[in-house]
Amino acid sequence: MTTAQPGTVMVDRYRLNQPAATDLAAAEAWDAHDQILDRPVRVTFVGGPQAPAALDAARRAALVADPRLCRVLDVGTTDLGTGEQSYVITEPYAGESLTHIVSRGLVDAQQARALMGEAATALEAARQRGVHHLALRPEAVRVDGHRVVVTGLGIDAGLAGVEATESDAAARDARGVVALGYYALTARWPGEPLDVDWIAPDAVRPLPAQTGPDGVLAVSELVPHVDEQIDDLVRRTFGTGGGAPEGPGDVVAALEPWGQVSVLGSLPQFVQPTPERPVRSSVLGAGSPAGAESLPGTPPPAPPVRRPSTGRIARGAAVGTAGAAAGAAYAANGGHPTAPAPGYGQQAPYGQQAPPAAPGQAPGQVPPPPPGPGYAPAAATGAPPSGASPATGSFGSTAAPKRRGVNPTPIVLALILVGVVIAAVWAVGQALSPFDTSPPPAAEASQTPTADPSEGSGEQSGEESAEPEPTEEESPEVRPIIEAGSEIDPLGNGEKPEKVEFAYDSDPSTFWHTYTYQNDPVFGGFKEGLGYEVELREPAPVTEVELNTNSEGGSWELRRVTADDPEGGEVLASGAYSPDTVIELDEPVVMDGFVLWTTELPTSAGEFRLELNEITVS
Repeated sequence: MTTAQPGTVMVDRYRLNQPAATDLAAAEAWDAHDQILDRPVRVTFVGGPQAPAALDAARRAALVADPRLCRVLDVGTTDLGTGEQSYVITEPYAGESLTHIVSRGLVDAQQARALMGEAATALEAARQRGVHHLALRPEAVRVDGHRVVVTGLGIDAGLAGVEATESDAAARDARGVVALGYYALTARWPGEPLDVDWIAPDAVRPLPAQTGPDGVLAVSELVPHVDEQIDDLVRRTFGTGGGAPEGPGDVVAALEPWGQVSVLGSLPQFVQPTPERPVRSSVLGAGSPAGAESLPGTPPPAPPVRRPSTGRIARGAAVGTAGAAAGAAYAANGGHPTAPAPGYGQQAPYGQQAPPAAPGQAPGQVPPPPPGPGYAPAAATGAPPSGASPATGSFGSTAAPKRRGVNPTPIVLALILVGVVIAAVWAVGQALSPFDTSPPPAAEASQTPTADPSEGSGEQSGEESAEPEPTEEESPEVRPIIEAGSEIDPLGNGEKPEKVEFAYDSDPSTFWHTYTYQNDPVFGGFKEGLGYEVELREPAPVTEVELNTNSEGGSWELRRVTADDPEGGEVLASGAYSPDTVIELDEPVVMDGFVLWTTELPTSAGEFRLELNEITVS
């Protein structure tokens, strides 16, 4: 279609890297790089009579922002040397298409429900901006990790030449979402026929769905244990009974809530990757008897390692044999040592041949030194020396002499015992000693009776002036300690009561959270707020409350109330959530608990949900 090549730079900004796959007949896609913003992008060149309509639709799609939609970044025309060429710049396609996922195995019901819900939510966000897809198919939906992405918003319908009114377009997108779920569960396509000219001839086209007297066969007739909501949507959408959804919002309402999307979780058991099992092998030891049969799969024993002669005494059977031979020679010589062989304890110089080995001696071994006076050979006595092995003839080892010294263990134990006794005596003395209630000298001086100047007689009131005035003991400082937490739901249902302890367990990695609400931060319009009650161990002054969250935005109020009247009482502070929210009160407030009242949900990972990691009170 174009003369573009890898390395071509468009409009002094986008460098083409390599061609990318597309199922559009009148389009050519490239993986490219934005050299200004330093990010990967996807370039789609469009041609044919529908190119102007595709550019207009892409410009309208650029106004829609949703994490589930592949965003349109730029639209325009350029000259690559063969005339004006229209192009659309979008985010790069990530993950796998639904066609690729189903080619490896059917998707389970829970994953299909989540996929339909996420796609319908994205199309509902586009519908609210007056933009519709109108060309949904398995290649237009991708799964990237835990994220569902709808691609081709605007450009696909423009190249297909599909136009519809507002109501018909919304119903067509809803019908396409239900068809995607049917395809994920059965590998059959019940939607609009895909054997059309605007789809490339070499693109993969799914088989059409089977039909019966009442329209398309229900999912429950083809797949066991199907989701009831999905089965009902298919019957109403592709059956003859009517009641089809009028837009993507109806599909969202019928399916929510749904779980998290996972490509690996969507695969059936026989497609799941199995962990590699450890391989165990039995190796027959070198000491096995000769002629023993090896077990199946046992590798042959490794050959012995031949080390070069180093002049050291070799230990083993050969050494024992050499020692016995030396002892016999000593006895035959009348008790006089024999002269050592030439070259004993030395290696042959380079280029000269080593002396021949003695009978029974392995090549390269050095004969042992001659026995000294008083040596009693084992061969003469008929018994091996002490500690020697009769089987191998190896030399016996002599135990190392014991070191004589002072054992420090008794000394250390005695010191510890003396310390324990001293501590026990001191503790008993402190427990039996009477309490000293006499005031310090400074207090005695201040309590000295003085004369009353108003009395002219100068007399003192003996008993009254002698008694010290009572003084108030300073009360110990009471610090606020969180005793318990609970949810306050105006509807009485609760959202995540089993996780309330995670908000004060001193572990920032755990958190209490609300439900995820779609498209409305005010709890989806079901209620006006949700509270988290904090109960202190005892009444204490509170000056600061710190909130550690995974959320941003929204609206909260700190109320000095209880669960009986969560929306009443005194509002101590208010604001918006942030990862580290610090609430400082103007002055200490003594209370035994408070309520964190949320009137508008913040966003967590792009969704309306509050995630409260930790509450700290001081």
